[in-house]
Amino acid sequence: MKREVRKDPLTGEEFIPQKNSQRFATPKNRIKYNNAKASKINLERAFIDKPLHANRNILKQILENKPEATIHREFLRGKGYNFPLFTHYDKWEGLNVPCIYEYMIIKLPNLQIKILKK
Repeated sequence: MKREVRKDPLTGEEFIPQKNSQRFATPKNRIKYNNAKASKINLERAFIDKPLHANRNILKQILENKPEATIHREFLRGKGYNFPLFTHYDKWEGLNVPCIYEYMIIKLPNLQIKILKK
């Protein structure tokens, strides 16, 4: 019975697979291929992911271990917070409010911002 010969997607070398699902000649090639693929995706998303993570870190730092805090909008701006960026909306007292991961950002009167950790 003749064994199937496959081509490694990373190196192009031909090999005889040991398992039906084997795509790469070696585990090292598989890891290198998948790391390169993930790196490319991360680079494509970095323009939005980096500022989102920075926003989350600012909110995390402000709240520390508290469930909520009320601060002035300019304080957030001074910390480098990027207001147009958020991950989703969630309901708070019947209103749809923007959220960054586990934090709700609620606009109050007099340019105050309430931050709630869910």
